[in-house]
Amino acid sequence: MKRCLVLTPYPLRQPGWGGQFRSASIVEGLAASGWQVAPVGIYHGGFFPPDQQGPDDIALTDPDVQKAMLDHNLFFDLLSARHAARNGDVVSRLRACLRRVEPDVVLLEQPWLWLVLRQVLDDAGGAAIVYSSHNIEWRFRPELYRLGLRRPSSEALVALTRALETELYHRADLVLSISDVEADEIAREGAREVIYLPPVSDLAGKPIATDGRFPAEAAAAGIRYAAMMGTAYWPNVEGFFEVFPDGLGFLRWNERLWVGGQLGDALAADRRYRDFQSINDSRLRRVGVVPGEDKANFLSGAHCVFVPVRLGAGAKLKTADALASGRAVVSTSHGIEGYGPLVASALGHGVYVADAPHEFRSLIRRALREGLPGCSEAVRAALGQERLTSTLGAAFDTMLQKRGSESTTETRIDNRVPD
Repeated sequence: MKRCLVLTPYPLRQPGWGGQFRSASIVEGLAASGWQVAPVGIYHGGFFPPDQQGPDDIALTDPDVQKAMLDHNLFFDLLSARHAARNGDVVSRLRACLRRVEPDVVLLEQPWLWLVLRQVLDDAGGAAIVYSSHNIEWRFRPELYRLGLRRPSSEALVALTRALETELYHRADLVLSISDVEADEIAREGAREVIYLPPVSDLAGKPIATDGRFPAEAAAAGIRYAAMMGTAYWPNVEGFFEVFPDGLGFLRWNERLWVGGQLGDALAADRRYRDFQSINDSRLRRVGVVPGEDKANFLSGAHCVFVPVRLGAGAKLKTADALASGRAVVSTSHGIEGYGPLVASALGHGVYVADAPHEFRSLIRRALREGLPGCSEAVRAALGQERLTSTLGAAFDTMLQKRGSESTTETRIDNRVPD
């Protein structure tokens, strides 16, 4: 059986946000393709309780490292990886993992842990390197400076991130890109092989849920709602207030926005929410964490799912759930970026795009009052785990066949970035 060691900058035992879900779907796809998969997370243990940590994970414990990460959290993962690369125990433990697993492939989820991995490649036995790109990381970080996240070292860390990604493009035998737009750009940067591997949703292929807790609650209250799920991540908060700058007074008394996840509390704590607190409290429901078994009826019980994202990169995983819900999706153009070939046929017929706040609000009103068609079954199916498994398995097989036919004396481009 072929073996793959998967390096992640977080644990995968209990996925809770987009990056973890993305990595977990790739692990699942490899296992379903017949690979023996060994996930190893390297991260600071202060941010993940012991019950979330995997048996082979390597957790940093230095409180000074944790403080540095919190002080400059825009480069949280980079700072963690840089400290890990300077920690002899971490390097030794990863070296031992490589010797034990003897992988055919080492898959790197996000670029950060390349700082550690490249120190122990002599123990990888000539394994192929696959880089899984969740975003072009260096580009979108400066967009977040306007949120007060810039520090004196920020520009140097952007440059380090860019050099790190460029080195991986040239060193990796295969790059997996979550976004079609970014896949094209990575190829132009000189990557050896790039494939577009879009996100997946566990709602794909399932019947559209029209009953359950949330539809029943809406019916009992005599209301219609538009749904959104999200974490308290800054781009989610900023996007919401950019499309609803004047509060939620555009909704009628029996129309609501229901927000699942940690995002609802983050919105209510923001001063911009309090500027229109009375009307906002009457039109927005903070649902809180939606259990996995209720996600389908939360989204499918809505009259539309909205994605008001304006910041960030890659392809947003919340968009995959919105598309797979079967309901009309109201999104900014940024919210569907990275899904080009998947949504092309659905524009105006399941996916409705607006960037101006008044147009975005108008689409939500239309969905609540008149109804807008949702995405077709073909679009929903394209977001299924089965498609990712098929694409990933074929790409790995092709990569290994290609490596077997290439000369072992091939010259690689050296873009080594200092740690």
